[in-house]
Amino acid sequence: MKVVLIKASAPGDFKDYKKTRGGPPQSIFSAAAATPDHYDLAMFDETIRAVNPKKIQADLVDLFFSTPDAMRGYELAEAFLDRKIQVVIAGLHATFMKEEAIQYADAVLTGECENVWLEMLSDAQSGQLKKQYQGSQADLAEVNPYPTHLIPHSDYDGIWSVLVSRGCRHKCSFCLVPGMLGNTRYRPVQDVVDEISELETDWMELHADNLTDNREYALELFKALEPLNINWVGETTIKIADDPELLDAAARSGLRYLLIGIETPSKAALKYSGKGFVKAEKIKEQIARLHEHGIIVDSAAILGFDEHDTGIFKESAQFFHEVGVDVCVPVIMIPFPGSRVYQQLEEEGRILAHDWSKYDGTHAVYTPKGMSASELEKGAEDFYYRFNAPGRYMARKFRQVSQLGVATAFSV
Repeated sequence: MKVVLIKASAPGDFKDYKKTRGGPPQSIFSAAAATPDHYDLAMFDETIRAVNPKKIQADLVDLFFSTPDAMRGYELAEAFLDRKIQVVIAGLHATFMKEEAIQYADAVLTGECENVWLEMLSDAQSGQLKKQYQGSQADLAEVNPYPTHLIPHSDYDGIWSVLVSRGCRHKCSFCLVPGMLGNTRYRPVQDVVDEISELETDWMELHADNLTDNREYALELFKALEPLNINWVGETTIKIADDPELLDAAARSGLRYLLIGIETPSKAALKYSGKGFVKAEKIKEQIARLHEHGIIVDSAAILGFDEHDTGIFKESAQFFHEVGVDVCVPVIMIPFPGSRVYQQLEEEGRILAHDWSKYDGTHAVYTPKGMSASELEKGAEDFYYRFNAPGRYMARKFRQVSQLGVATAFSV
């Protein structure tokens, strides 16, 4: 049976944002890793390049996508169904919108794929797909390494991705991770090290929603990675900067680029969203410690919380510049279906659109409390130009050259 895995991705700002901030996507690569060798397997990631469904031959197509890419995913699904090819829809959007997704497919797979993947493949091979496959939490000690022969690492600018953990114990109001993946679970350290040791690139993403959630695990991992002489990108909370031993171990193991969720200078918004542990008054000194270890700091500015008014755009641009964030883009808060904030906005009748293509961080799809939707969209543009004003840009580059070196400064 010919099986094709596709990560659907619509053109636009959300695709560009994701493309610059990660390697191979967990969705299709996890499914590929769980597929036995006797299946004829092909894989396509539209974050890299769009596919033409007319040119794809398959007995089964599995489509994975998140909410901003749902309309593209459904478009692909209908194209394959028209050709009498079996279609399964999976991923974040399908997990929380399964009644919608099943209208465009033969079956929907919700949650993590590993524990139901073989059953689904077997049913597809016999032409007897069930309407729904409910995935459960996978044992990360049993997952296989991501395959490296289906899409080359060069397609991701030489950056590969290695799964370290799934889940997060924080319950941020706008995040879907806890709802889909639960609390943090880790792969055995030796499995991670063995997989990295076999790779042809020395640049990689250590894929985890909160890499240092378990301090002892993180320390063990970093110490095991140190002899490998790799460079890596990761995602965790700003609290790593308050732990000198952990931060030093991360830097020695190859941490070069860190995504952290600062989100906003508004204490009220941080508290409501579930990020009260982020202290705006401490951020500048925390980021300085990261810079002292040669680490580039990336954090999006989320705009449009109920606690925001029109003054937040100027305040945020100044804040993110002054605290020393190296890379920052404005993101209008996205009320993803399945999130706490989406439920609240729906109950309050404040959702303006269910066109999922607009759930991309550049459109206001809900009515904010402290401004109009059009003011929020205009303000996000205003933030971009304020943060990247020539004077601020040159000041950041001067600081980055002195702290991080010339080569690093002009790579961000």
